[in-house]
Amino acid sequence: MALKRSCHRIQTKQWAASSPLLLWCTAAALFEFEPSAAFIHTETMIFRAVSMRASCPRILSGTTSCSSAIFSPRHSSSSSHLEAASLLNQEDNQAAATLLDPYEILRDQNLDEIPLPNKLSPTSLESFTKCHQAFFFQYILKLKPDPPMTPELARGIICHKALEDVFELAPPQRTLGNLQNLFRKEWSSLRGDRESNNNVAREREYSTESYDSLFRIDNQDHENESSPFDINAEIVWGQSSLQLLKNYYDLEDPRNVTPLMREMWVNAKFPTDTDSFIVRGKIDRIDLISSNNSGASLRILDYKTGKKPHFKYSAATNERIANEQFWKMKVYALILWKMILQTERLEQSHRQESEEVGKTVDYRYSLSWELRQKLLQSLGYENEQHHPKWSELLTLESLRLMYLTSHLDDMAANFDTPPDAPGGKAKHLDFSLNDIMSVLDQTEDEVISIQKQIKELVDLQDPKAWHHCNW
Repeated sequence: MALKRSCHRIQTKQWAASSPLLLWCTAAALFEFEPSAAFIHTETMIFRAVSMRASCPRILSGTTSCSSAIFSPRHSSSSSHLEAASLLNQEDNQAAATLLDPYEILRDQNLDEIPLPNKLSPTSLESFTKCHQAFFFQYILKLKPDPPMTPELARGIICHKALEDVFELAPPQRTLGNLQNLFRKEWSSLRGDRESNNNVAREREYSTESYDSLFRIDNQDHENESSPFDINAEIVWGQSSLQLLKNYYDLEDPRNVTPLMREMWVNAKFPTDTDSFIVRGKIDRIDLISSNNSGASLRILDYKTGKKPHFKYSAATNERIANEQFWKMKVYALILWKMILQTERLEQSHRQESEEVGKTVDYRYSLSWELRQKLLQSLGYENEQHHPKWSELLTLESLRLMYLTSHLDDMAANFDTPPDAPGGKAKHLDFSLNDIMSVLDQTEDEVISIQKQIKELVDLQDPKAWHHCNW
């Protein structure tokens, strides 16, 4: 089952079948499943999978009915292991060893050892907590810098873009029609002119990570098709995407909202025993909830094109699900608060007349000039010279996850939705930061602990130490 789970994770995460990621993941899973087998036996079995992929390239995507025996648990004797190894040695055992050697991958990146990443993100930190091996593949070996392009991923990217751009319009122009037209415009620029260049599109090479790979028809299965693209599937995808934006509009009228910041990069340094590391990410939206000359309250918001979690389980399970959903948001809040404190230190440094020679303040980890000016304007201050400390002026009041759809049987979102509706309504979840310092302190401890665990595994310099997950 370990092998099955590991392979299933690769498929559900849309990792490219052609990547060495699958080979190493399967090898590690086999090693865990049958630890008595020599590692070379794992290599030989994987090479059998590679050989079969050459004649059946879609075996890993589930689109072809090739034999799945190569992914079945093995209960053969050691003699059968040697027989398999001997057979595959005749084919090309050296190639298999190369494919499965993580140090070869590192050498391709001009690295002599497993490196310690000094820049992390809320997503990569969460990835490590869920699966050490997936983190190793993606963020250290760099086997998957970007997920392959899928309709779901494209929908999320373009919906985020439309929800960002709609606030570039004047409030009266932020209509549902204009919001959906922003989606159409972005998709039109990404898809290109497919209809008038069918022959060219059919013949040209394309990357599975590009938008050009979406809605393509397999020429081997559809040789008589006039277009290499499934236009009907594209239409259905487009209509469901526009429905998500309608759901958003039903939940929140953008004509009545003026975000403080949109798609804002945030980054902060975290201390270690010997040095520091950086955590960096992008916040979808920061809203100014209230402001006066005594202070301002902020809310961090993240759009989700997936379904809202269905809290239909026990109270303890529902609480665990909610905490998991908000963990990355807490990290974003922590980074933003660190930037607020760094801005204070920067301004204090400027005010000191007897500043130490050579002492510098790192501007990269403070609030941007644009954000500071917007905050000062909302607070009624004319410049940055005569206001209290930022930590005394600003309050991070809450975190909000805005899901653009939900499960139809989730009565918390769809108590008045007909059962034959195309999908569930949009719904947001809020997390209060009333006890903000306690939340931020706990989150910082967790972030530092995760980085420490990563360093401990890197120090071992053993790829097999990064255990696979049991999802």
